[in-house]
Amino acid sequence: MRIAGSGSLPGGDYNEDIAISGSGKITGNASCTGFSIAGSGKVQGDLVCRGKFAIAGSGKVEGNLTAETAAVSGSGAIGGASNVSGDFRVSGACRTGAVKCGKFIISGAVNTDGDVSAEEATIRGSIDCSGLINAEIVDAEISGDSFADSIGGGTITIRDRKGAQGFFSRLLSHRARNRFTVANSIEGDVITLENVTADTVIGRDVTIGPGCKVRHVVYTNHIEISAEADVELYEESSAC
Repeated sequence: MRIAGSGSLPGGDYNEDIAISGSGKITGNASCTGFSIAGSGKVQGDLVCRGKFAIAGSGKVEGNLTAETAAVSGSGAIGGASNVSGDFRVSGACRTGAVKCGKFIISGAVNTDGDVSAEEATIRGSIDCSGLINAEIVDAEISGDSFADSIGGGTITIRDRKGAQGFFSRLLSHRARNRFTVANSIEGDVITLENVTADTVIGRDVTIGPGCKVRHVVYTNHIEISAEADVELYEESSAC
């Protein structure tokens, strides 16, 4: 089913793909095998996509999104929660409610009103999460300031995107550092941080790198704190 130009479809169960290549809308809850927007599109309700959901222009789902995979390479907005069984990729800008997915792969800017739950969260851009980011692997190179209430996982790595340029490039750079602010706690097994502000960091092996500002660090095995970091209190614990 295709909308080319300007048009609309009623809500319902479509046993086929829906493609919008102009300006179109779905007037109600809908389900389909695949859904794509290559222009401007809107779903005025919930959308269940049994295959791939893709936005390459400007798109909005006013309700909840359920999909096998999702990709936003333009500007996307999900009014409710995003429940994606596989990869959720954002290479543009996306605003959504809570996110549950397999891999959350960001190379743009994401704003989530709720928790993020994923097997892996890879961030090469920025994120503003009002809740918890929870993933077995959190790998973030921040370009632009980011925020989360809390972060939990197994291996957590957060660094400034400029870190990939090496020490001397960073030394010569006059740009402001990108910062990840975590309102409450970061808890994991192996934690490596750079340019992070957090209240509490709890982990087994913890590295607090340059530019960090942390009130309290608790570790069970190993700790390393940069001379360029500000840590008020750190202590070893027998169990985290």
